[in-house]
Amino acid sequence: MARFPGRPAGRPFADDYDARLVGGRPRAASAPAAMVGLRGPGSGYLRGLGRSLSPDDDADEAVQRRREAVIERLRTGWTRREAPELEVVQNDYGSDVFPVAGEILAATATWDDIQTEEGGAGLEVVPLGHPELEGRVVRLRQAVPGTNEDVRELVRSLQGRGHAVSMSYVTPLGGRPIMKPNSGEFAPQVADFPAYQAAGPRYGEGVVVAVIDTGVTQDPRSDGWLADVPRVAHDDASTAHDDSNIDPLDAEPRDGWLDVYAGHGTFVAGVVARVAPGAEIRVYKAVGPGGAGCELDVASALIRAVRDGAHVVNLSLGTQTLFGEASVPLGVALDVVREIEDERGSVSVIVASAGNYGDAVPTYPAAFGRVVAVGGLTAELRPTTWSSRGPWVDISTVGEDVVSTYVEGRQNPAFGSGAEFGENPFARWVGTSFAAPQVAGAIARTMTELGVSGPEAVNALLAAGKPVAGFGKALQILPGA
Repeated sequence: MARFPGRPAGRPFADDYDARLVGGRPRAASAPAAMVGLRGPGSGYLRGLGRSLSPDDDADEAVQRRREAVIERLRTGWTRREAPELEVVQNDYGSDVFPVAGEILAATATWDDIQTEEGGAGLEVVPLGHPELEGRVVRLRQAVPGTNEDVRELVRSLQGRGHAVSMSYVTPLGGRPIMKPNSGEFAPQVADFPAYQAAGPRYGEGVVVAVIDTGVTQDPRSDGWLADVPRVAHDDASTAHDDSNIDPLDAEPRDGWLDVYAGHGTFVAGVVARVAPGAEIRVYKAVGPGGAGCELDVASALIRAVRDGAHVVNLSLGTQTLFGEASVPLGVALDVVREIEDERGSVSVIVASAGNYGDAVPTYPAAFGRVVAVGGLTAELRPTTWSSRGPWVDISTVGEDVVSTYVEGRQNPAFGSGAEFGENPFARWVGTSFAAPQVAGAIARTMTELGVSGPEAVNALLAAGKPVAGFGKALQILPGA
């Protein structure tokens, strides 16, 4: 197997992304970035650099207001033209999950079994609305309307009898709403970040990396960063979906502020570009700037990305489920991906953030065995309190104070300082959302540096990693702080 000869454990790229440098130039010392946080059951949140707060601090009224505001934007900041009713329910592990009210999803073969063994269980088929999954996933509702609790209990009952069914979930960015950058505190610290063209060797050249996220900002930056990322304008179709990959930043209902997750896709794409500046980055929109995207949208985008030729796919999103069950549509999408790979004779690598739940409960899609699950560490490659962890996490890297490309606009005071981002901004952000694209970029770089396939690059990085209990193999890629 290809290796990184002469490199210390956990540092496959040695000092190429040294903490003393920003994009290849020295950075002046500055105060740490401040961050505001959102906390739900089961994890800490950060306020200030690297300080974990105890559960008692969750009573803070300002934090609770922020959490409620984020949930409201999850309800309204949807990728579909007509948003369904969204529930907020605690699962069996005490964490918030976001099922679409009244919907049940099943693979087609599972539905055939339910019809045969359970007489349909009082369910009826409703339109799926996702051509990539037609004939493979069935969307169901109760024929005689009941309460949302009735639907959830029906799912639990069907699962107890061995049927692979689930609710239809929203997949929050990074696994759950947790941390938002505070622009007024840190934007000046990275004001002299260099132009993209001057960022050094073109690591990852010839590798296609797909980013499935909120989309990308419509107006290209004037400093060269992300200049080659294709922008697809909105169409005028009246259907539920269009092919646009543009992040609206302030989605309906517009309020004049950046939405809580506005710029997430632009930031993630910039992380990939920092690690693998030669890679071809393609951005697919499956999540709105409020942080809401249903599993069906994400699954469909995954299929499209692989069919379009992506060598590496990054998913900085995910969710726990009500009963610990695997995601039905994402599992089906992985089956479709395997079929595409068999036809073309090569295998794509799928990378996903492990989530920000602060526990060991599996988050999907990261917890699928086929997916490279990425956790978040401190700048010293030590465990964080907020990252999901467990034996299903493959690789971890720095997830605190990651620097990347951001978007113009003014931050909503409900989520931060209310400060304004100017032209060509760079920001710092915290979460497994920003650990995952480092690994995606590292895979792209390794493919070209060692001349190997995507899966072989993953194996080489795993072999180069340093074990950290609960976090798989730790890699130092980009610095934190």
